[in-house]
Amino acid sequence: MNLSLEGKIAVVTGAAKGIGRSIAERLAESGAAVGIIDFDRATGAATQDEFTAKGYNCVFVAADVSSYESMLQARRQLIEAFGKIDILVINAGVSRKHSIAEIDAAEWERVISINLSGSFYTVKAFYDCFAKKTPADNGRIIFITSGSGITGTGGGAHYASSKSGQHGLMRTVSKELGKNGVSVNAIAPRVIVTDLFDTLYPTEESKEKLVSQIPIGRFGYPEDIANLACFLAAPESSYIHGQIILMDGGRTY
Repeated sequence: MNLSLEGKIAVVTGAAKGIGRSIAERLAESGAAVGIIDFDRATGAATQDEFTAKGYNCVFVAADVSSYESMLQARRQLIEAFGKIDILVINAGVSRKHSIAEIDAAEWERVISINLSGSFYTVKAFYDCFAKKTPADNGRIIFITSGSGITGTGGGAHYASSKSGQHGLMRTVSKELGKNGVSVNAIAPRVIVTDLFDTLYPTEESKEKLVSQIPIGRFGYPEDIANLACFLAAPESSYIHGQIILMDGGRTY
């Protein structure tokens, strides 16, 4: 299927690297102009330069999703650059693989503030862009959550709690904006090969044990998530709404 996003404006948080970067690039490849939001100024600027060199229309904005004021400023900058927003991908997040005994109050609050509050602040900052849309506009909001929000495993109690919270937020947003033709869904990956993969699974033995649990016999990659995000961003996905799509190669169920 040749998905076209020509004329669409997409915003992706946490888009300087990893899954967010892959999503931003896949959307740009399909014709969307892309706003790259990230806390990491150096990596974000480098990503913008690389995308621009490939001929993509993109703008990098440095912002902190855990600050509502920062997200409002990011929205102002992107509206000034593009005039509208059609697709919002809520991807920014952090993970700390600690037990409940190891998690102190500060760590709990940091993970919740970035993953859950940050998702709400992102929705809140861009909400008017979608509340003004009509079904003909094909507005899209896509949450990148985690299978941890379903299974309770991986990343620690704060991570699983924040991701489960994102699922509740996504469903509320889907109810509010459905009448405007804005499709709202969540992609819930489990283990994906990113920069953290070797830290979490440092030995060949640990990798082999993990892959043995995945029925299709391979790990997931950021491009897998990006391909689904691109489909959910396209008009062809308009009847998929309020869903949590688990991407784990069949590992969970």
